[in-house]
Amino acid sequence: MLVVVRAVRNIWIVFLKESIDNLRDRRSLFLALIYPVIGALLLGMLVSFVGGMFRGQGDSTLHLPVAGAERAPALISHLESKGVIIRPAPVDPRRAVRRGEADAVLVIPGGHAEKFAAQRTARLNMVVNATRLSTVIKVSRVVGLLRDYGREVGQQRLRAHGVDPGVAAPLEIRSTNVGRSRNLAGFFLNMFPPFIIFTIFVGGVYLAIDITSGERERGSLEPLLANPVPRWQFMLGKAMATFAFTLTAVLVQLLAFKIMFEIVAAGEFGIKINPGLGAFIGVALLCLPLIGFAVALQIIVATVSRSYKETQTYLGLLPLLPSLPGMILVFVPVKAQIWMMAIPTFGQILLIGRLMRQETAVWLHIGVSVAATTLITTLLLAGAAHLYNRDRMLFGG
Repeated sequence: MLVVVRAVRNIWIVFLKESIDNLRDRRSLFLALIYPVIGALLLGMLVSFVGGMFRGQGDSTLHLPVAGAERAPALISHLESKGVIIRPAPVDPRRAVRRGEADAVLVIPGGHAEKFAAQRTARLNMVVNATRLSTVIKVSRVVGLLRDYGREVGQQRLRAHGVDPGVAAPLEIRSTNVGRSRNLAGFFLNMFPPFIIFTIFVGGVYLAIDITSGERERGSLEPLLANPVPRWQFMLGKAMATFAFTLTAVLVQLLAFKIMFEIVAAGEFGIKINPGLGAFIGVALLCLPLIGFAVALQIIVATVSRSYKETQTYLGLLPLLPSLPGMILVFVPVKAQIWMMAIPTFGQILLIGRLMRQETAVWLHIGVSVAATTLITTLLLAGAAHLYNRDRMLFGG
């Protein structure tokens, strides 16, 4: 029992020493807490900008340059009745759209009137530049109006021939959205997990570098380890300090995201959902074993690296690996399976996404994720303790 008490006391002393030293470096601490806030600000600005663009395009008057408007007067009348303002088309529609002088140009080719009068299929050309979001929004509105007009004319032709229009429409398709994110914000909520994962691997990385590689280059590591204390206790105290500051960065980011969602949800930016406080608490709890995993990796890399700069290089690239799957999942959704939960970072990305989308939690998945990540973290810390026992760690490598 006395041995355990001494070990806890030694670990606590090392933890306090590293924490106090880090608190004295106010500039580094300030920057470490600013980075998590920047992520929330970026996502908030993106949601506001894109949501505002969709809302503005949906409510604003639609101006449409048309080439050959005289060839389809009925179509032009239909568009004008829907609030579309017809404008003269530029001389070279393709060049004008390519240069951004026009978002889109409707071209009614020659022979359109004759084909339309003969009840044959008449072609319309839309010249667009799909690389601009504003163009995509505008074109979707125009195409919708054109399809409505084509459907009305088709039904009129069928009635003129004594045919029920329902014969040409064997299916009536209705879409029912059962997701809680019934708006544009649902897409952006999927971007939340990569920001959290990135912060976990960045929030305390500067401390992990300084307490190992930094102390080794300053010459303060050797006299520290010369004390009659098992080296694994030094390692664990340093890891706990790194864990504490990483957790602080994650909590700051969660708070920033919560405030951002509150602000955006209160505005008119196309977002109608706001994850509750319980979701953010759940995310924080899910992050605890993953923070330990990240800290253990950082301690190992800092221990085996030969220099401070080499450690910075390795740990600077480390956050990209776990964050990349999260960015892919934003565009390519994956159905969560039990084996995925055993992969650190990947399982957490899927679980955090479910919490943010306010979907029902699968407790078995959460249990497997926490247990697997905790087990791997324990093995990594055991490996770090072994590295600390080597005399070579005083020189790197």
